[in-house]
Amino acid sequence: MSEPTAAAGLLLDLVNSRLVYGDRVDDELDDVRGAAWLRAHGAPAEASDLADAREVRDALVGVLRGTRSPDVLGPWLDEMARRPELAAEGGLVWRDRDGDGRRVGGAAIREWAALQSPTGSRIRPCAAPDCQHFFIDTSRANARRWHSMETCGNREKARRHYAKAAV
Repeated sequence: MSEPTAAAGLLLDLVNSRLVYGDRVDDELDDVRGAAWLRAHGAPAEASDLADAREVRDALVGVLRGTRSPDVLGPWLDEMARRPELAAEGGLVWRDRDGDGRRVGGAAIREWAALQSPTGSRIRPCAAPDCQHFFIDTSRANARRWHSMETCGNREKARRHYAKAAV
């Protein structure tokens, strides 16, 4: 298997681009920062692309958390195609094509598909109940639980330790 994180920069950043802290929302795809976020990820920054990024983000977050069926990705799948083109130096190259207004979603879904394996998805939500982050599990056993051992993992271990000590 190729290195999963190398192929999933857009996807991971996309699903982690909106975090809620109490009554405050930090959304990197808001009207102020959204176009810059898209350009930084090599995506077109038109209004339709920003709307697509927001819509596919919500769909993918639901799929990854298990609150929505993968069928919700259907509108993007219907627009995705792979076509051969003649290369300048001869031969054929295959190019992914997405429908207008579905370019960000198509790219993110291809990255998501590449992270599915027989042992489960390599991209998943952090297991800490107070964390909203997603991560890509690069462990051999595909058994990592936390997006960050230093923060979420240590907090969870400390909670279990104190709960046992209180008994």
